[in-house]
Amino acid sequence: MGKAKNGPHGFHTGRIGDLVYYVLNGENVVRRIGENLNPPTEKQLRARLEVKKASRFLGKLSAFINVGFGTEPMGAGGNPHNVAMKYNVKNIIKGTYPNLEIAYDKVLVSRGFLKPVENFVAELTADSIKFSWDTNPQMKWPESTDQVMMLAYFPESEKMIYKLFGNSRLSGSDELQIPAAFIGKYMETYISFISEDRKNVADGTYTGSFNA
Repeated sequence: MGKAKNGPHGFHTGRIGDLVYYVLNGENVVRRIGENLNPPTEKQLRARLEVKKASRFLGKLSAFINVGFGTEPMGAGGNPHNVAMKYNVKNIIKGTYPNLEIAYDKVLVSRGFLKPVENFVAELTADSIKFSWDTNPQMKWPESTDQVMMLAYFPESEKMIYKLFGNSRLSGSDELQIPAAFIGKYMETYISFISEDRKNVADGTYTGSFNA
């Protein structure tokens, strides 16, 4: 470990290349980051694969995730994908290494403080998924104006079809149109709500699979 007293590059903190600068007992010191030559353990390999699979999967849902986690506190350098990863990577991977899979029923596609959907029904029709849920004619504003968010994910093609701002919560139902080329394919489905002012969302709800 060396001491960097105003040179050769002046005062630094943090990592630059393979050097880390920091303050120790009032002095600016620097150390080199050593290369770890030990082979990774199975636990380390599993953790790496979990992150890789979760990140790839959530990346396919980015247009939905950006809204579904867009109201969460981000922190320095944060973004909706990272916030979604922080929750999901701990919950959505199943299986024994190296045969890991996504547990679709554990995926959270949105997170917030609105009331989640209550007593949903998801039905596959000839050209859509019809979602319905409990509603109340006496529902108060602004809850009554929350809009439904709907998502269908197709694991085989890694594609998604979604609607971010659908019917109101008060309406009690909406449909997600599915193109003919996808209607017979295996799909995983989700539903949530977003406030009319786009400042809050509900926790997403898994609504089942079709054509599995």
